[in-house]
Amino acid sequence: MNFFDIFLFIVKYTPFWAIPIAIIHANFAYIYWLKDYRGIAKVCGVITLFCLTSVVLYLLMGGPDQITNTLTHIFH
Repeated sequence: MNFFDIFLFIVKYTPFWAIPIAIIHANFAYIYWLKDYRGIAKVCGVITLFCLTSVVLYLLMGGPDQITNTLTHIFH
């Protein structure tokens, strides 16, 4: 198993990891923002935005089957 296969596996199951991480980090960003830890809150916010952007791109590229076909076609 090479790096490309691992990458395709991670991309194919993006909602499985991105949605829970986004929910958890959004919650922590809110808590840290209320406690006036702005730096940590901003880091959690950036991670949340990255996860949500990943899910949107995942959906725009066609879901689990189409995204792997598209990326395989691009990289090979």
